[in-house]
Amino acid sequence: MRPSVLERWIQEETGCAAPAPLDRWQLDRFRDVLDYARAHSRFYQARLKDVDIPSIRTRADLVQLPFTTAEQLRAAPQDWLCCGQSQVERVVTLKTSGTTGSPKRIFFRREDQERTVEFFAHGMEELVSPGDRVLICMPGSQPGSVGDLLQRGLARIGVEAVQGGPVASLAASYALLRDSGCNSLVGIPIQMLGLAEYRLQLPPSQRVSIQSVLLSADAAHPALVERVQTGLDCQVFNHFGMTEMGFGVAVECSAHHGCHIRENDILVEVVDPQTGVPLPDGQMGEFVFTTLQRRAMPFLRYRTGDMGMLLPGRCPCGSFLRRMLPWGGRRTGGGRLWQLDGILLACPDVVDYALEGTALTLFGVIPPDLEIVRHRLAELPGLKALSIAVQTISGFSGTGMQKRSLPEGSV
Repeated sequence: MRPSVLERWIQEETGCAAPAPLDRWQLDRFRDVLDYARAHSRFYQARLKDVDIPSIRTRADLVQLPFTTAEQLRAAPQDWLCCGQSQVERVVTLKTSGTTGSPKRIFFRREDQERTVEFFAHGMEELVSPGDRVLICMPGSQPGSVGDLLQRGLARIGVEAVQGGPVASLAASYALLRDSGCNSLVGIPIQMLGLAEYRLQLPPSQRVSIQSVLLSADAAHPALVERVQTGLDCQVFNHFGMTEMGFGVAVECSAHHGCHIRENDILVEVVDPQTGVPLPDGQMGEFVFTTLQRRAMPFLRYRTGDMGMLLPGRCPCGSFLRRMLPWGGRRTGGGRLWQLDGILLACPDVVDYALEGTALTLFGVIPPDLEIVRHRLAELPGLKALSIAVQTISGFSGTGMQKRSLPEGSV
């Protein structure tokens, strides 16, 4: 088994071949980005005015720096900018479901997007090789969109990309996969599960064979991964990304024991979601990210609201890079979404679900068996009595890029 494909790239760029030197390299970049942000951003000038930057020498010293939050970003995104508007290559506006507040606006310079293209080029080597073709089932029509950046990265490693966009129609997306000759897929977890279930309903003679799938844009429960792997009959890799971080954060290797972090660009911490106190590797908490080389809009100790852990020790693949294990759901959800995913997405034929209060709606390419679902739900302690409805689906609405969550007040 080869080490994570990111290791060679990160080692060449940082000159580090072990965790301790890479820690020192990251802390050097951390201090550099603090100096840069304080000198160029109105927000960080005020935020960092009392921080003694030279005194930050170890990871334990990171607590000297206050957290930044999505609420602060929504309040004044222009104040975060470290450059003039003329240098901004792309602006992404993120509307948050269920809020009437201002959207988040994320700014990228050309070199910021170039860093993501390079990450995609190296990271995709984990599952494709020169001459392969990849169907990208994510937004890709706009320059600088995730699909566009991925296509540019794939071109650098001799892999052709076909832009399919999010899976609005299962039949149309599957026909494109068949007719384009692609042997690999990149897509949103729930939508890839939909394609897997659609394939299983076809006669064997009409089933396309592919070699790999990359799940991205949301955390994928192992129950979902197993069903995608079975339904599409291929190897499945996880990727963790978020728009604020330039879409790409970490990607799984062939050992499938967590996602190796893009440590030449992003420093990852895990903190207690209630107290903000840093947690040791192996303990569940909230991910906090710092960008180390962003120029338009650095993010310093940014509370993501996403839950997971940093895994202790080396990966079975042998790589020295840190690994993160996304655990699904948001800080405010108490892990309920992840628990429900583990139950409902393990049920045959369930592709997705919606929960409003005590009303549960199951979605499937064919109707799921309610008796199996009720039996499995009985395993979840403290679950209130649910009314369950079933809907069949032929596709998905929207881009699917927003991370799934449970509405407040749901069981």
